[in-house]
Amino acid sequence: MPRLTTWIALALLMTACSHDANKTKEKIPEVAADRVLFTTSFEDFEGWVAENPSLNKEKAHTGQYSIKVDQNMEFSQTYTNQLARLSPKRFDKVRLTAWGYLTAPSAAALVFQITRADQTSVFYEKIDINKVNSWEQVSKVLTLPTVLDPMDQVRIYLWRASATAPAYLDDVKLSVEP
Repeated sequence: MPRLTTWIALALLMTACSHDANKTKEKIPEVAADRVLFTTSFEDFEGWVAENPSLNKEKAHTGQYSIKVDQNMEFSQTYTNQLARLSPKRFDKVRLTAWGYLTAPSAAALVFQITRADQTSVFYEKIDINKVNSWEQVSKVLTLPTVLDPMDQVRIYLWRASATAPAYLDDVKLSVEP
């Protein structure tokens, strides 16, 4: 008799768990509906990434953190992900948007790059940051090449270009364009 009671309790528990799981699935909104592939304000990186001087609290558009480049650091921390992980569906155009800040007249740029597994570049586009001593929103629609492989790597980073004074980047968003 105790064995039968155990099996009945186990069956009821499994039924209850699978019923709750179905309810949970219905509540989760579809990410594809708003077309956002990636977004960050760098708040989630502390403690999760190796110590990186580009992640800082000196200036931020939102929250406490941003990434920076200066005379000692040519490239910021880089966001890297495979195309297939960003979206299971192929997309032809993306919009890259971020907020940039220059501390002195110079040149710095938000870079979007796609590379193969052997690190050869398939696509490269930069968006210049121009505004000094103020946050500037930069945005660009990028038409991707048709020869992309799902395993190709997307890389997004801040490049100092000719900047010698600090330049900052915050609130990066990559989304699919119709």
